[in-house]
Amino acid sequence: MHRPRLRAVLALAVLSGCGGAGPTPAPVRPAEATAAPGKPEAPSKSALVVFDEKGPAPSCAPPKAECPDAAPPTAFLDRCRLAGFRVRQCGCDQRCTGDVSAGGRHYDAAGQLRECAPARSDCTPPQASAAFQDGCTERGFKLEVCGCEWLCSGDFRK
Repeated sequence: MHRPRLRAVLALAVLSGCGGAGPTPAPVRPAEATAAPGKPEAPSKSALVVFDEKGPAPSCAPPKAECPDAAPPTAFLDRCRLAGFRVRQCGCDQRCTGDVSAGGRHYDAAGQLRECAPARSDCTPPQASAAFQDGCTERGFKLEVCGCEWLCSGDFRK
């Protein structure tokens, strides 16, 4: 008979102990909040590496309140978004968080930077040297016909 009463007393003691008066944690102020564990803090906009239509751009300035009316470079912004990067407002300019201009950069056998023109159907490019072919493909790049010459899709000399 004493067992149900004993259980009730023990349950009451356990439950009252859980909500007992102990030190209360201090509230966290927004200025003191830290990033969640495992998540790095976002870099400031000025520390972001951004790119314009031609490649690396100067640091990202804070957005300006008033900017002159200008048509945005829609082809550049579309390539940026389609490549999976983000568009950032830097001053009055829009920049990309990735280098989408790199796709148009190609290198000849001498390692000189060249633009890749569309392949021409009226000519056959001369055979590329074996060293050029190997150097390009061994670094994970592709040989492509640009205009009427073979170019490598990346800088194979680095």
